[in-house]
Amino acid sequence: MMLLLSNTDVERLLTMESCLDALEVGYRDLVRNDATYRPRSGVIVASAPSEEFPDAHYTFGSMEGALRSTGILAIRMKSDIAYHKDGRHLKYCVEPGTYCGLVMLFSVLNGEPLAIMPDGVIQHMRVGGCAGIGARHLAREDASVVGILGSGGMARTYLTAFSLVRPIRRAKVYSPTKEHREAYAAEMTRILDIPVEPLD
Repeated sequence: MMLLLSNTDVERLLTMESCLDALEVGYRDLVRNDATYRPRSGVIVASAPSEEFPDAHYTFGSMEGALRSTGILAIRMKSDIAYHKDGRHLKYCVEPGTYCGLVMLFSVLNGEPLAIMPDGVIQHMRVGGCAGIGARHLAREDASVVGILGSGGMARTYLTAFSLVRPIRRAKVYSPTKEHREAYAAEMTRILDIPVEPLD
């Protein structure tokens, strides 16, 4: 039976600790040739210009990977309209502010579809977790101050992961938008119980 999970389900079930543990297994499997993956591939269709976004185009991206130790293959798919605004490369699905990314899991033992879920929470956790793995293996053991560039969802998971692998006592954050960096600093100070200072 295939599970249909929501972002709320994933948020409730996936902790950064369990994410770090799973990533360690994945990287170990890769080194031992017990994992395989296909680099991200994409399709671009110049078919979605609008008056508001004259350079808009459709993009589809997918990537897969499988672990022998878990017996699972995962595929992540994204469907976006990409455009440029104020010098930034931005994306949306259906309308600005909404996104479409899906993760599907399959058994490599019998081919069974196991689960399908949106990638909103799990993708941020994976990216932050990968940064945490990097810090675990590369940062000094006594590293206790961290600088964060950006104040979006992944900045939250980065700092959470760093705080689990190093004795973080203080963080500093820069984001171009003052309100965003101040909100991030207040939220992460409350969540992690460490001072997070917004910088301009």
